[in-house]
Amino acid sequence: MLRVFSRQSNPPRSLMPIDALLILTPFITAAIGWFTIWVAIKMLFHPRHPKKILIWKWQGLIPRRQNQLAAEAAEIIEREVLQQHMIQEEIRKIELSPYLEESAHRLVWERIGPQLRAIPLLGSFINDKTLAKFEVIAVAEMKKESEPLMEKVSAQFEETVNLREIIETNIAAFDLERLEEIVNQVAKREFRTIERLGAVLGFVIGCVQVGLFYLAGATSF
Repeated sequence: MLRVFSRQSNPPRSLMPIDALLILTPFITAAIGWFTIWVAIKMLFHPRHPKKILIWKWQGLIPRRQNQLAAEAAEIIEREVLQQHMIQEEIRKIELSPYLEESAHRLVWERIGPQLRAIPLLGSFINDKTLAKFEVIAVAEMKKESEPLMEKVSAQFEETVNLREIIETNIAAFDLERLEEIVNQVAKREFRTIERLGAVLGFVIGCVQVGLFYLAGATSF
């Protein structure tokens, strides 16, 4: 009579005790949350040029949208910041009196005076007192003509200079490496805060998962 021995199969042993894995879960999800935010921030500027991964093309947000951002930023600045006739108003605020007085002084004493004194007979009547009077007259006349001249210059500037095009061109051509440096310098603290928030949210999600696992009564994988 043959005796058949049945062999009981032992359940597979897990590589890591379940309790240790559950304890590590919040820390793992925290690391995943931090890394996800870190990658998202890096993807604002990287990669600079399109990278093809299988059927997808991958490029940083700002490098891919730089021209579009330039056009929209220029439109917003022109519409919201540079209001109508703002350029003319700013040009009118320029105080020209010191420059006009300096120009009149040089004109009379360095150019007109020497020429008048070089004229035979007439030159003997030209002295410092006469040139000082000429300077006063020159300053008064230049100031009188400066206001309508400023009006013409400001109006011509506003008509001929396309500020929107200048802004758009400069933003579109701005060096992305330099822009990234500026953004990191300005928002470095905020980026760190966002990364930490991602880690905190990941940790909380891990704790919730562990809690749900225990609530479900699971004891093994």
